[in-house]
Amino acid sequence: MKKIVPLLFPIFLFANLSLHSETIQLKSGEKWEGTILAQDKDSVTIKLADGNTKVLSKSLIRKVSFAKKSEPSSPKIEPQVPEKDKKNKEEKELAEKQKQEEENLKAKEDKQKKREEQLSNAKRHYLEGSFGIGSGESQSELRPFFQTIQVAGVLFGGGQAEMLSTPYKTKNHNATGRLLYSWNRFTFEFRGTEAKGNLDVGGFQTLSYGGGGGSSSSSDNTANVLLGNGETKFQKVSSRVGFTPYPHPVLDLQILGGVERIWTKTNLEVDSLGGITATGINPNRVSYRDTSNSLKGYSFGFGFEWKFLERFTLQGQILHLDMQGPSSLRSNEFRLDSSPFRYSQFGLDYQWKSTGTEVNVKFSSKIKGDFSLFVEASNITLNNKLQSGYITENEGGGGNSDPSDIFLKVYGPQILIPILYDSKTILSYVQVGANYRFNF
Repeated sequence: MKKIVPLLFPIFLFANLSLHSETIQLKSGEKWEGTILAQDKDSVTIKLADGNTKVLSKSLIRKVSFAKKSEPSSPKIEPQVPEKDKKNKEEKELAEKQKQEEENLKAKEDKQKKREEQLSNAKRHYLEGSFGIGSGESQSELRPFFQTIQVAGVLFGGGQAEMLSTPYKTKNHNATGRLLYSWNRFTFEFRGTEAKGNLDVGGFQTLSYGGGGGSSSSSDNTANVLLGNGETKFQKVSSRVGFTPYPHPVLDLQILGGVERIWTKTNLEVDSLGGITATGINPNRVSYRDTSNSLKGYSFGFGFEWKFLERFTLQGQILHLDMQGPSSLRSNEFRLDSSPFRYSQFGLDYQWKSTGTEVNVKFSSKIKGDFSLFVEASNITLNNKLQSGYITENEGGGGNSDPSDIFLKVYGPQILIPILYDSKTILSYVQVGANYRFNF
């Protein structure tokens, strides 16, 4: 039985394979291709491709490779789409494509039409005039600057020194007039502001006397009370050009640039009153002081105008100012320690470089037609840097040619004064007023 099983295994193998095997590989490496016709326990009969028949001994066969019998399959028939359905499908796809293109074109046209409407509504051609009045505070650099000169006198020498207790900023009443011409993207503005105020002088003055005749000498010190009053004036004129990069009927943003001029002036009467000194000197005196300053330069920045609720408008400007110019002080003093009065004059002449900012915010409300009322707040702050200066002095009509004094008068302001004080020019106010617009 054990001998029969190995013999039956090849027979079983060949018997279970169909007779359409293709390749017989011999142990020698030789291959025969064809169709197996028959087999027994010792041999296999194969019909070769050329039609000949060959009998191979199974002891020589290493491997028999059978090809998978291919089942006859019917050719796959693609469903035939009717020509009419195919045409309808193509027409539907084309219609959808055309519809998408039309929607894209319509969206583009709507966007362009909307922008054209915005440009049309943003077109401007009008002349607007406005006038406002209000109150605020102002400061000229020369008033505190003069006090700094006096402080320097105390620190570096004797003679006369003065301290004012009244604040540097003074209250004022002011008015602003404006003309604005607008033509599409461009605006041309001319604005003028004047602020006037009254100044009450208060403080004290220290005086040092020294001198005598022969071998004797005497010195005396006294402190006087300062009383007086004065007037201040602040004037500013601006001419500006604005350009709108992206016009919009509701929110208008502009680039601004212009030319600026500022004039400040102060007239003071200062009475210095005190008792007769121990040496019999009368320290009482009256001074009339005129200070003036003129700055010119340019400005640049941006502005905005926001219209909302069909009636209200919020406007604003933020500008950088760069200016320079001269200033002067003339103090005419009448001393009462002799008869007739002794007269002396003191002067300051300086050049300044001034930089700072100007901010304006204006809220307007239409009342009727093109007539509207507004509230406006403004602030200008300039930091002044000393460029050059000179001190002049005339005692009783005479002169002083001491070289050291001349040196101090020329170079002292540039070296000493900036250490003691940082000068500023300031104007701030709140105004109410009216606008009227002439449309063309």
